[in-house]
Amino acid sequence: MLTLHNKLKMGWAWLIFIFAVLALGSNHVYGYSLLDSFLDFIGIGSWTDDEKLRVHITALVTLPLLILGVIQSVRHLKGRYPHIFGLLFVSIGVWIAIYPALTGRLVQLGEWLVK
Repeated sequence: MLTLHNKLKMGWAWLIFIFAVLALGSNHVYGYSLLDSFLDFIGIGSWTDDEKLRVHITALVTLPLLILGVIQSVRHLKGRYPHIFGLLFVSIGVWIAIYPALTGRLVQLGEWLVK
């Protein structure tokens, strides 16, 4: 049985996991995700080749991992933070909305620093 302190540590670890999945699976300034780039790099491609039913492989990987991370985070943190599910739900939506703009600003900053 996990103590309250250990449950909180596990919950925070799952939150970090969610952040990592979002960083890998969300579209950035160039319109594709880091996981898309990785799958293309290793030769798999980010979409299936079936002409009738094209499936986005990145979504097949990130969506279940994201759901697992949310479930585990809520399970471990709901005793200390009773509204954690709503907070995660809103936070994930905000992340998906602002991540392309954030990466766009980082690219602009990098280009400015290089000049």
